[in-house]
Amino acid sequence: MRGIYIHVPFCARACPYCDFDFQVGRAPDTEAFLAGLAREASGRAAELADWTGGEEHGAQDMSDATWSTVYLGGGTPSLLGPAGLASLGEWLARRFPGAGASEFTVEVNPEHGDAALYAAVRAIGGTRVSLGTQSTEAEGLRTLGRVHSPAEALASIAAAAAAGLRVSADLIVGWPGQTDAGVRADVARLTAAGAEHVSVYALTIEADTPWPTLVRRGKRRLPDSDHQADMLAAAEQALTAAGLLHYEVASYARAGAEARHNLLYWTWQDYLGLGPSAHSARYFADGSVLRRGNVRGLPTWLKDPSTPAEAERLTPEAAATEGLWTGLRDLRGLDVAAYLRRFPAVTRAWIEQRTRRQVARGNLEWIEEGRILRIAPGRWYWHDAVAADLLA
Repeated sequence: MRGIYIHVPFCARACPYCDFDFQVGRAPDTEAFLAGLAREASGRAAELADWTGGEEHGAQDMSDATWSTVYLGGGTPSLLGPAGLASLGEWLARRFPGAGASEFTVEVNPEHGDAALYAAVRAIGGTRVSLGTQSTEAEGLRTLGRVHSPAEALASIAAAAAAGLRVSADLIVGWPGQTDAGVRADVARLTAAGAEHVSVYALTIEADTPWPTLVRRGKRRLPDSDHQADMLAAAEQALTAAGLLHYEVASYARAGAEARHNLLYWTWQDYLGLGPSAHSARYFADGSVLRRGNVRGLPTWLKDPSTPAEAERLTPEAAATEGLWTGLRDLRGLDVAAYLRRFPAVTRAWIEQRTRRQVARGNLEWIEEGRILRIAPGRWYWHDAVAADLLA
């Protein structure tokens, strides 16, 4: 399986906590963006022809039915509106026929999520939407700088479900003033409205976002790490009680509703990133991996969209080290046999040596007679610390 990620770098306004790559404006230049995508794809034609198995695809045809998932992220893809999404979908279908047959996700802001938009998502092959709900409390939405109301958040979920789309909802926890009861109410409302998948993130404030300036002006407070941990715990308890499986560090889903595209990242599958700041990864038979990142910023990317800002080929052992911690994000466990097939430069003994300290601490455990290595139950809070140790 392979996936395609397209970064749509437009937002109507900047959320004070967000450091993603986007351009603010209510009228995105869809035409220029699509022209940039076409130039990037053409400029990378030889690379993609080799990637997908041969030069026979040619410079103008990069189709491959093995592009099983598509993810339109951002930014705010839904800001393109029905017409803009239709144009992007048409371009994608021409360049990559059959892409997204397994899963096709579009990120949507709740204020855009009406029947017309969801009809457009379905028309381009969309099967899933990821909604930036973030909170169902008015206070939380004000704190996070979101423009939609709690009612719009829930209505957008219900409308997507009614349109036959799988629905994933984002939830940000740990914002100052949030309570345990508030988190539980968020979960109850999201799942009742039709969300089958919920991604939960602790509020993280980067230095180059507006939030620190608002703190200096007395208009915001910085989040407290202990409070965030409490809110993450409350979210897990509420979501699992509602019947969702905690299957990845930040992700919960009903059976069958797991995010297939996101799982590509944690199960060492190839993915192609197009658009400003988008990243790609290609795995090779010897276990090495080529990582590539596009330039950040729409104007800069448009000048030369096919030239990367960074590219690095990790050695087989370095790739195996990285793959160990990414694979452990899947809380169901890392299949050791599958891991060793992907990273043949290392052995089971290498895994055991590298993980010995975390196993001794109780953060990792072997199950199913040693076939599976996983984060121990209740220890997912320390995944970052485990990862740092494995990478050291």
